[in-house]
Amino acid sequence: MTISCSASGQTHFTPGVQLWPRQQHVSYQGQDGRCNDNTDIGISSARITADFDGVTLGCLSGGGTGSGTGTIEWTTVDGYRLRSTVNLTIDKTVLNDANVTGYVTNGPFAGHGFSGTFSTNLFSGAGKCTIGAPFGGVKEADFTGQYSIN
Repeated sequence: MTISCSASGQTHFTPGVQLWPRQQHVSYQGQDGRCNDNTDIGISSARITADFDGVTLGCLSGGGTGSGTGTIEWTTVDGYRLRSTVNLTIDKTVLNDANVTGYVTNGPFAGHGFSGTFSTNLFSGAGKCTIGAPFGGVKEADFTGQYSIN
């Protein structure tokens, strides 16, 4: 059983990514993305949201790791909405790319593994990260990615 979905949306950072690394609360607010469903459920799209604490990020260095929870809202081809809760860990962050793993704790696919890669563009718009740093840091940026449940 496998399902994979594309993801995009906004990433929010609190207190804000600055030049030097510091701990952030990171929140992903996804939009509906298309899914490739190899299950018998008939899912056409999904939207992921997730929150992580203790992720060390800075404009001039790679990021860190962190743990959190997420929700995936599935939409079936018949228009039904289903919801899964996921325990998540950011295993590695290299510049703008985060590798995330975990497992589904309840809802569709409970007990199955989660894996994904999410890219957040901290550097768009003429060095957005370093320009925003003196003014409290970057508070939000677009993200894209993909994830799958196995």
